[in-house]
Amino acid sequence: MKPHAPSLCFAIVAALALGLGGVARATGLATDVTGLYYTGVNSSNGLLSGGATDPHWTVTYASTNGGSSQNSTYKGAAYVVNNSNITSSAWTQNTSTSQWIVAPGATDPNNGNSVNTGGDFLPGNGNTGSNEGIYVYTLAFNIVGTGSGTVTNAVSIGITISADDQYAIYVNPAGNGTSLPTGSAAATGYSAWNNSTSATLQNGTNGTGTSGNSIFKVGTNYLVIVVDNTNSATGSSSSTATNASGLLVYQVGSAITINGNPIPETGTCLPLIAAVGLYGVFALRRGRQKVPASI
Repeated sequence: MKPHAPSLCFAIVAALALGLGGVARATGLATDVTGLYYTGVNSSNGLLSGGATDPHWTVTYASTNGGSSQNSTYKGAAYVVNNSNITSSAWTQNTSTSQWIVAPGATDPNNGNSVNTGGDFLPGNGNTGSNEGIYVYTLAFNIVGTGSGTVTNAVSIGITISADDQYAIYVNPAGNGTSLPTGSAAATGYSAWNNSTSATLQNGTNGTGTSGNSIFKVGTNYLVIVVDNTNSATGSSSSTATNASGLLVYQVGSAITINGNPIPETGTCLPLIAAVGLYGVFALRRGRQKVPASI
């Protein structure tokens, strides 16, 4: 991808300045952000078919017992949920530029409980106990810049998100999504299947890159979203019934800024356009009504 002209000029000037006299390169100055994809799209940002695998978002950790151990059945490239399953549900509707995705292993009660065919039913029927489903979705993206290590100039990334049932967002947590993240999340949301909320991931403006809710670094970074499929239960449950779960990520408006300046749209960045069909909120959630007769 050809660099943006302002970013290229900044990188050349910085490299020349830091190269004089053999002075060591400065720590982490971001000039561009690439690889931030919406859910459910291909590398050209086109919508994928239901049942297709998402080439960018991966479920890197999954547990069906509340995080006590992993369940590899539900790890791997995420699948795109069939649009028919979305339109008939109480979920936030797909947009013209993004679609719901789900962990591998999801079944479709509308298609004989077939697996990985665009269904969205996963284990998770309580918030504690033997059937709490936790699915960690991870997207690797890149921060272009000079120097190395922690980015010290101000970077801000905005996303809009829906999830069933609740979510927590992290940037570069320990393990980069291969384990259940610990510590404070950059943003959280609850009962999030039928509404979209916005979150801003930023590293602050204190010149060290550590005063915000996220720490970025020059090179590969990891956007990690933990989706907890609790069926909105308030207590322990040992039920083995499955119910709907998934994740939708997109953006409306200016998604990324560096030092307060918007990054222009590129083929590999989150498109900076308004998504249509934003809300599709109905009275009842499909997952509450439809539980398959057999799993």
